[in-house]
Amino acid sequence: MGKPLPALARLAIALWAGAVAAVAFAVAPRVFGFLVDRNEAGELMAPIFRKVDLFGIGAAILFATIARGSRWRFAVACLLAAAAAANAFVLAPRIAGGDRTLHSLSEGLWGGILLGTVVLALAGPRAPQSS
Repeated sequence: MGKPLPALARLAIALWAGAVAAVAFAVAPRVFGFLVDRNEAGELMAPIFRKVDLFGIGAAILFATIARGSRWRFAVACLLAAAAAANAFVLAPRIAGGDRTLHSLSEGLWGGILLGTVVLALAGPRAPQSS
């Protein structure tokens, strides 16, 4: 029988990567291109971004918990959780409040999150060996 938690952690990270890619490359450009008012487009997209970030925090914490036996996997998962938390709890509220100067930083974090999630999904969590 396989190990269900490592498989679940890998699946969660892969789903997060897919969600980030779908929202960043398909949904957001379409919404921002369709709606004339960028503030209205931002209001429509904000809950979607938040849901993806919150799911990602959970996925990264699950992955980090299982990847404790690998320092680099653990570190990358923790960095991804921190980036998603920064987006969800710091940048997004300030952007919604009108501070558009942080938009590029938020985009950059999502780019880093996408790269990191793909790396972790390919590497897997490598659960600690039991004796």
